[in-house]
Amino acid sequence: MKVLRLLLVLLFFPLLARAETRALLVACSDFTSQPDLGTAISGNLHMVGSALISADVGLGNLSIEDGTIGTVEALDAALTGAFAEADEDDLSILYLCTHGILSSADDDQVYLLLGDGQTETPLGAQQLCALLAQVQGDKLLIVDACYSGALIGRGTPAQGRLPGSRKDEPSFCSPFLADASIHVLTSASGSESSWYYDSEGLSTGAVSYFASALSSGLGLYGAPEADLSGDGAVTLSELHQYLSVAVPSSSSQMLSTRADQLALPVAQGAPLSRPLMGFSYGASLLRADDASLDFSFTVTQEATSVQYRLVDFAEGAWDWENARTFLDAGDNEDTTLTPGRKQRTLSLDGLTPEDGGYLMLQVFSISGSEVVLCSERLIAVQPQAQDPQLHLSCRDSLRRPGLEELPIDVRVSVPAELTVSVLDAEGTLIRRLATGQMTRPGDGNLAHLYWDGRDASGEAVAPGRYTIAAETRVGAARCKVTAQVAVGEG
Repeated sequence: MKVLRLLLVLLFFPLLARAETRALLVACSDFTSQPDLGTAISGNLHMVGSALISADVGLGNLSIEDGTIGTVEALDAALTGAFAEADEDDLSILYLCTHGILSSADDDQVYLLLGDGQTETPLGAQQLCALLAQVQGDKLLIVDACYSGALIGRGTPAQGRLPGSRKDEPSFCSPFLADASIHVLTSASGSESSWYYDSEGLSTGAVSYFASALSSGLGLYGAPEADLSGDGAVTLSELHQYLSVAVPSSSSQMLSTRADQLALPVAQGAPLSRPLMGFSYGASLLRADDASLDFSFTVTQEATSVQYRLVDFAEGAWDWENARTFLDAGDNEDTTLTPGRKQRTLSLDGLTPEDGGYLMLQVFSISGSEVVLCSERLIAVQPQAQDPQLHLSCRDSLRRPGLEELPIDVRVSVPAELTVSVLDAEGTLIRRLATGQMTRPGDGNLAHLYWDGRDASGEAVAPGRYTIAAETRVGAARCKVTAQVAVGEG
């Protein structure tokens, strides 16, 4: 994992609940073949555990293994101890934070590295799925590791091949597809690193961007920012959509047959505070001729200053070294803000109608000598009046619905929001694969989506002909493309 060394404090996240929720938090920080991860890992565990308790997961249902798991057998024993009493109505959560290692062989896999400082063992998707399958009820696997999306075949280049593979055809099929009771959320795609802040010298240690956004999304600092519908609840689908813009540095991936129905418990009463809380943003997709982002937040402490940091995405990477920073004008002559709700507009001056691209906005509080990252946002700028050149590509068949996936690539020439749907032969909507999903930087505005041959309720569809439809809008112009797929035939 790569560590971005900034003097920052980040905080954590809560997770899922049902009739009864149990959680096992596993961190591996000491290794014999890889760099140690140090406080970055323990910091995440501390935050995640606090968040779970805030979401009414009792201490008796929370197990923590910090640096003690170095073998598959040890992980199996920890899972058995944590989830032995789970039944079909319960939810069991495994949070696993460690190194993600790309395989050096041609088996198209990423391995999570278990390590306790003396013993070190690679853990593959097949083994991890088999361990979770033994647990009764729904399982949520959350993996915070580099290349973690490859565990579920998500976000890998060339529709399934991992970097370095010499195979001519993609062959990886995620074992998690066969078990609808397992839901997976990862911090990165199959070709990305997971980024961490190193808050060296601070008691909380280092914490990942991913964990920080999860915490805000599920309400650790006020109203849950991932509550996109405004109903006070957060589904797994909402959380994933929120993370797609709240974590600019990596692309969170998800595999779930019932993400729209799986409700996550949110923290009650903002159990933790930080100098800036309750962030609310307007649309993150801006137009070059009106590139202004509206947002608001609440200042909770006296004598707090706010610093903004803009990072450009240029030449295929985030340009950290040339980031632009500037202070909020504040409410006083010394740039500090008084407590209360603040409305702000960020204007990207100097753009021409032909300009487009991506930026990362980071918002920090400054209180004395302490600098705290309080929020992030991915910003996309769409040039004016351009042909989006929308293109959709996928295979023309899906033979085993529910047991394999159809990779779908949607390319658009400019930053845009995509809606991708599955329709049956009569044109009836079967499932939404994306709803207003913003494209992300890298790979030419190419969005990778996946259909497992299931409908919105998680059931495998009947054999027949289906239509994949992708839609977008650039300015006032709407564009739609389709592709035909034969399911369960041949």
